[in-house]
Amino acid sequence: MGLRIALAVLITLFSVYAVWIEPNWIDVSTHDMRSDLTGEGIRVVQLSDLHIQDFSHREVEVANRVKSLKPDLVILSGDVIDRLDRLPTLHSFLAALGDTPTVAVLGNWEYWADVDLHALRDEYRHHGIRLLVNEVASYRVRLRTLHIVGMDDFTAGQPDGGLLNAPLKGGTAVLVQHSPGYFEKLPTNLRSGIFNLCLSGHTHGGQITLFGLPIWRPPGSGPFASGWYETTACKLYVSKGLGTSLLPVRFGARPEIAVFDL
Repeated sequence: MGLRIALAVLITLFSVYAVWIEPNWIDVSTHDMRSDLTGEGIRVVQLSDLHIQDFSHREVEVANRVKSLKPDLVILSGDVIDRLDRLPTLHSFLAALGDTPTVAVLGNWEYWADVDLHALRDEYRHHGIRLLVNEVASYRVRLRTLHIVGMDDFTAGQPDGGLLNAPLKGGTAVLVQHSPGYFEKLPTNLRSGIFNLCLSGHTHGGQITLFGLPIWRPPGSGPFASGWYETTACKLYVSKGLGTSLLPVRFGARPEIAVFDL
């Protein structure tokens, strides 16, 4: 009887933590990639895999944290919504983000949920946000040029490999691809040094891990889980994202806002 009670208590504690605590315990990871540590960098904030379900105190907290970081650019790296009826909720979140320049790419769930991509693009445009689907956007930030190469999703879309050799002229270049599995088998003849940084999400860091190891990763993850990786194209960062999918739990994979000073 004592063992069963102890087991029940452990399961209850795990459930409370995994459902109510960790999914709301947001980590802000900061990565200084400046070549000149005395100079002012370009600050990019990555928000991935929000899977926005409603607009509550958690979404307000994310928006307020982002604004407090004073980014030069926010990147929404896919799976922002995963249901076709979530555009009004997305509208509220984007309004809360304010007027910081922002770009977005598509993830697998925008496709799998049959989200109206024209309506999604219009919603982004309403807030001054560019949705990049195999496109390049360039920004001028304090006498520097920042190129964002936004690829279509590897898992559910049709990424254009030609962008890996995009003719970018000077400046700092960031490639955004929602599903990191894309970087598993890149061509070996890529020109090096094109991209200063590559960003992905998709994995949720495993969402549930044991001893730091994910017990499952979604198709399109490749060998990647979270954090930094060296690839043929660039240095890749895989965000643990902010939301949850399939199960509303996180354990050992805290939701993440990733900050990069370039």
